[in-house]
Amino acid sequence: MRFNINSNLLAQTRTILSKRGKLCWIIGGAGSGKTTISQALSAKLNIPVYDMDAHIYGTYHSRFTQEKHPVNMAWLKSQDRLAWLLDMPWEDFNNFNQAAIPEYLNLLCEDIDAISPKAKLIIDGGICNPTILAQAFPPNQIVCLATPGRSSAEIWNETDERKSMKEIIFHLPNPKEAWHKFLEFDEKITCTILKECQESNIAVFSRSVIETVDELTERVANALVLH
Repeated sequence: MRFNINSNLLAQTRTILSKRGKLCWIIGGAGSGKTTISQALSAKLNIPVYDMDAHIYGTYHSRFTQEKHPVNMAWLKSQDRLAWLLDMPWEDFNNFNQAAIPEYLNLLCEDIDAISPKAKLIIDGGICNPTILAQAFPPNQIVCLATPGRSSAEIWNETDERKSMKEIIFHLPNPKEAWHKFLEFDEKITCTILKECQESNIAVFSRSVIETVDELTERVANALVLH
């Protein structure tokens, strides 16, 4: 199954977001610290956070339509959404992620239309393909976080919240194979994000073992000119 990337939605999004110079986006792989840094920036600078994952896996569901969001409607209509994704070869899974982004951005634009054009907003995560995002959102308003040297197996076993994903996957048919594929996809997502950030001139920040959250937060704030 192949999905089309909706260039019209991307163009519409680019027009809307070009007028929103106070937005910034924190991206990165699982466990890279996106939410930690987003929340730290919010607390430090009194800027609200828009949790993209919470919308993608929650509030957007009732707003997807066949006309504007056929990629996500195909996902929603599948009998088991997680199994449907994990049954794909990597190329199709990556294509799904790419094609879903313009649909997410369409709904994001609907939400930010309700706030002042001068208002600041931190968007947290939700994007696996920065090259698509950079076609609609200024790369200099995006920062990618990275945690070199950590495997997906380590990351997905480090907190109870992430461990729950393994429990969900182990209720699928062939759970060991599904878990192995999930970790394989997760590793590839992280590699794709970092590779595409380099291609799109998006700043990547790696947190060293001795760097504090406050120190990394300050670096990110300076890069995004949030002070």
